[in-house]
Amino acid sequence: MLVEMGSVVENNILSDDVRAMVIQAPQVAAQAEPGQFVMVKNESGSTFLRRPFGVADVDREQGRLLLIYRVAGKGTRELAGLEPTMEISVEGPLGGGFRFGEASGGADSGKEDGRTLLIGGGVGVAPLIYTARYLAEREPENKPLFLLGVRSAEELFWQDYLKEFTEEIIVTTNDGSAGKKGFAIDALPDILAAHDIRHIKICGPTIMMEGLAKLAMERGIECQVSLEKRMACGIGVCLGCTFEGKVSGKRWKICHDGPVFPAEEVFER
Repeated sequence: MLVEMGSVVENNILSDDVRAMVIQAPQVAAQAEPGQFVMVKNESGSTFLRRPFGVADVDREQGRLLLIYRVAGKGTRELAGLEPTMEISVEGPLGGGFRFGEASGGADSGKEDGRTLLIGGGVGVAPLIYTARYLAEREPENKPLFLLGVRSAEELFWQDYLKEFTEEIIVTTNDGSAGKKGFAIDALPDILAAHDIRHIKICGPTIMMEGLAKLAMERGIECQVSLEKRMACGIGVCLGCTFEGKVSGKRWKICHDGPVFPAEEVFER
């Protein structure tokens, strides 16, 4: 874990309330893995605490991180006002990310034994971009499928980040303005019927993840979920982001022990 003073390369508008920030932070970029997060702070801003964001993508060659975030409060409004060349403090990479390859013998080979489905909702899509890249680069012949659950067609900008690393993107929208009308859970049975899915990795609102994870567990599919939670310290000291494991009974710290956990440890079967 590092604290690096980075600089903003881009801070682009994707929709009314979503921004994409590229940060020059070569030391953090060199270490970041899929599913991990960083804590960032505008040192010239008025907020005291850092803000946590999943690492959306990494360019190790150029030493850059991509963060995609929703403008929802004072801290993120100040981040949205940052312009290229302005400084931003980056702490990370933090937490434990997605695991790959355990089902094929216990060692993390970096490859999955069978088809992987990634499911993202809202800004929870962000850390799955880097996850899709990771899988596609290791197994170009076995790129993951992606189930994208968004509110409306206005949020289809996610496809621009995902299409290179996925075999197919299945879209659901709440209002029916694109893809299948409804929620991600409504499309999952058809996907499972059409494909031999062995692994599911999810990030998004808790209520969305719970329904999807329960269906995966019912079908005996290995499933990992990335939890979204307000964090103060990001390193497991403040105990502000804990939950009790459903299987182990252990009190887990989302920032330190996660944010990625086996679905059965988070949700009741």
